[in-house]
Amino acid sequence: MKPWKIQKFFGDIVYDLRSRGLLPVVALLVVAMVAVPMLLTRGGGASVSSSSQPAATAETPPEAEQAVVSYSPPGLRDYKKRLDGLSPKNPFHQPPAPSAAAASQLNSTVATPTATGSTTSSTSSTSSTSSTSPSVSTGSGSVPGSGRTTVHRYFYYSVADLSVGDASQPLARHKHLQPFTSLPDQIAPVMIYLGSSLDRKHAYFSISRSAVQLTGPGTCVPSPTDCSLLALSTGQTEDMVYSVNGKTYRVKINRINRVASKG
Repeated sequence: MKPWKIQKFFGDIVYDLRSRGLLPVVALLVVAMVAVPMLLTRGGGASVSSSSQPAATAETPPEAEQAVVSYSPPGLRDYKKRLDGLSPKNPFHQPPAPSAAAASQLNSTVATPTATGSTTSSTSSTSSTSSTSPSVSTGSGSVPGSGRTTVHRYFYYSVADLSVGDASQPLARHKHLQPFTSLPDQIAPVMIYLGSSLDRKHAYFSISRSAVQLTGPGTCVPSPTDCSLLALSTGQTEDMVYSVNGKTYRVKINRINRVASKG
């Protein structure tokens, strides 16, 4: 290779490094490549001389060191001392069943005390409300010598005693009218008896759309001219015209009775 090509090659390298700002870095690397082997040679001789000297102290082998340090906090009692007062039990052992004598004694212990004298019974009724649903009350009684208390449940509901029929003829009386009964009959279902309030003040009827011209002191819902639900009190009378046959029908509330039924 010609000398001028070698000179041009290295000149291009120097120019490129200078333009990139890497010329100082390359110079430091060259110095380091020359200085490091010399320093290592000198340091090796010193280390050999120092290793030849006997060790002043012997190091403790790692296997002889204690890896875990035990810690006993103050105030912590031994579990054996804390459980000395308890007796060991087998959790898989079933306790023996109590004998018949023990069972009878237990029943007599927890039985309700019996009342002396004749059999007593008491009933309590709920307060009257303006609802057609039956109320429920309970009563209790004890049988002497039996050790048992019996509970009686009573259902209270109201039954209307009313008279209904063609206004031009004698009215038919119904003393124990059941709810949802068509009145005056199935042939002319002018109204349907829905039930009575527990306070025995009102009887309720569902009025047919064919019933018009209602006259009387009854309360109509939603309005007196459009009566879908009629409420009558004891002693009140209501007349209405049935447009199917043109007859006038009358209903009169004689009284409202409250009946107790044993449940």
